[in-house]
Amino acid sequence: MTDTPLSDVMDAHVQANTAETYAAFVEMFRNSVIGIIGVGLLEPDGRAGDGFSASQTTHGDGQPRILTFADPEVASQAPGSQCNVGVPGAVLLRMAAEDPSCEGILVNSATELISIIISRASASAIAQGPV
Repeated sequence: MTDTPLSDVMDAHVQANTAETYAAFVEMFRNSVIGIIGVGLLEPDGRAGDGFSASQTTHGDGQPRILTFADPEVASQAPGSQCNVGVPGAVLLRMAAEDPSCEGILVNSATELISIIISRASASAIAQGPV
């Protein structure tokens, strides 16, 4: 197993671009710790404090999405990285599904200059499944 399993699955999806590879990516996202740019204060025990939030981006098409990083242990080491906290993917899917001003999640690979979007509709469908 590599240090970048989610990034590897992302690369496989970009290469094949099938429903099966997308489903594998989303399933791994859901079950992984995902990096974000956390805004606000954390409690001393590492939990999110009042007003803590995940940074969003409008990169690409101008639609607001939660900005995330696959494989945060590796992504946070990249020069200039702002990835500063890890959050369970299932939590991020619920956040995207429940925020009407958010169009989904933008996931950046830790190993390649690629990103994949999880739409709010997809996040809603996935978030409703067992966690």
